[in-house]
Amino acid sequence: MRINTYSQTMAKKSDASLALVLEEKHKYTEEAIQAVIWELENRNIIEKDSVIQNPSVLVSETVVKEGEQDNLLKNSSSEEEEVPPILFSKRAIRGFTIFFSTLFGVVLLMHNLKKMNKRKARMEVLFFGIFYTFFTMILLSYLPTTLFITLLFNGIGYVVLTEYFWNKSLGKNVEYQKEQITKPVIISLSIVAFIIYIQFSSGVLQG
Repeated sequence: MRINTYSQTMAKKSDASLALVLEEKHKYTEEAIQAVIWELENRNIIEKDSVIQNPSVLVSETVVKEGEQDNLLKNSSSEEEEVPPILFSKRAIRGFTIFFSTLFGVVLLMHNLKKMNKRKARMEVLFFGIFYTFFTMILLSYLPTTLFITLLFNGIGYVVLTEYFWNKSLGKNVEYQKEQITKPVIISLSIVAFIIYIQFSSGVLQG
């Protein structure tokens, strides 16, 4: 039996709503899309193992009665809310903030806020990230350069990002799907490697 964690949710949707999910598949996980395809196959809307070239055609084909179109679109909008948004988790933000810097955590949280259409909150997080980075740089210039102190400042940045900005703008108990961190990890490591290379090259030239 072909089921996954989204099968039950997709089974409750109308034909047009399922087709709309395929048309806007960039908003959903691969698992959610797979559940939609299985459900459409079960309803004989599409053939098994067929390749869907134009999902928008499915939308128009499933709207049979013109008078039902507005209600169908309203229902599909409410049903679409059942699928949680894809966001970077607090755990991911913690890892990037502590082991890289607060600015890395800021970028992840801003990504979440963008998906949730929280423009004002995004700007607040950006300003905090810039201010906190300069503030810690100034303090660290007067303090001993140790790993403990660096991790301490990064930890404080994480707490502010998640316990204040996240809870305030997204909600403490917001339901969401976890975004994959593979791409951010690669980008972050590349940036760190580049910075280390620049510092090493400068040291060699000065030597």
